[in-house]
Amino acid sequence: KTEGNYYVYENQNYIPYGFSYNYYVTKEYMENYYGADRVNLMLKAILLDDEQIKKYGHLMQNVEDIESDYLENDIGTSLEFNDEEIAYDSEQLRQTAADSFETNKNGFVAKVSRENESLVFFSIPHDKGWSATVNGKKVDIEKVNVGFMAVLVPEGDSIIRFTYETPGLITGICISICAFLVLLMLSFNLFGNGLRDAFNPSTRGVED
Repeated sequence: KTEGNYYVYENQNYIPYGFSYNYYVTKEYMENYYGADRVNLMLKAILLDDEQIKKYGHLMQNVEDIESDYLENDIGTSLEFNDEEIAYDSEQLRQTAADSFETNKNGFVAKVSRENESLVFFSIPHDKGWSATVNGKKVDIEKVNVGFMAVLVPEGDSIIRFTYETPGLITGICISICAFLVLLMLSFNLFGNGLRDAFNPSTRGVED
């Protein structure tokens, strides 16, 4: 539609935060795809490294199995990336999106419900300043899909809390405080020595 002199477009394949995949893809298999096809493949499968596959592979199916299970004219059973398939994959992910997602000054909180233990994906850039808890317990943040974040949640309802703290902030504050205290001590010593010299007769000249 148009508003004044502007065109307004609706993304019908929009996916909210906090969704889970049914498939995973290896880095080796991903290298068979280029450009937009890589992006579209990550609508169907989460990109995991070898160590992550050992930890979480049992929770999902390898996307390579889709090729052997292909059913002609059955949407969702192929690795075709036409409009119909992309819309289907987006809808599958959208159905698992977080029940709620709220940001705050330090990060964000999401509430999810899962029938099974699952990885919950957030399309928010991974950074070492992030920490996360699930139902109040600290959990590992996995770097997935090249540079985004996912955490493991148990079956049932979960509250996921991400908190961001600038890396090195506390250390920097401590160093600044220590430097200030050292400067204060040096200044006090210099000022104190000046006062002692001013009032010490032995340091003043004596007239004949």
